[in-house]
Amino acid sequence: NENMDGRNCVASGWGKNLFGKEGKYQVILKRVDVPIVPRRSCQDALRATRLGQRFRLHESFICAGGQSGKDTCKGDGGSPLVCPSMNNPNVYVQAGIVAWGIDCGTETPGVYVNVPHFIDWINNKLQAQGIFLDSY
Repeated sequence: NENMDGRNCVASGWGKNLFGKEGKYQVILKRVDVPIVPRRSCQDALRATRLGQRFRLHESFICAGGQSGKDTCKGDGGSPLVCPSMNNPNVYVQAGIVAWGIDCGTETPGVYVNVPHFIDWINNKLQAQGIFLDSY
């Protein structure tokens, strides 16, 4: 359950390469390098969109990206966001799951399910099936 803020991570998916009708779904799995965006910065960026000033980013989400031309897009939902582990940069941990965003490839960060937020729930479900993991 590491703090990922600022960490350079990788999202992948088969989604569109552009937002809207011009975009095409991919036939080759694509990847994009995206930094984790601190919660406050992300919420501020999202409030500047059509979501408005009252929008509140739930703790079950994290944000990544916010660099023009580098983003996940329509069709990438459910794909992983992985980051190098603090303990070993050659080992990647799943930090997020592509969830939603405002357009694609803009300076507004993309929103991902915050996987570490659900670790206890995941462990409980696995243990109920007789699966016990020491680490992931």
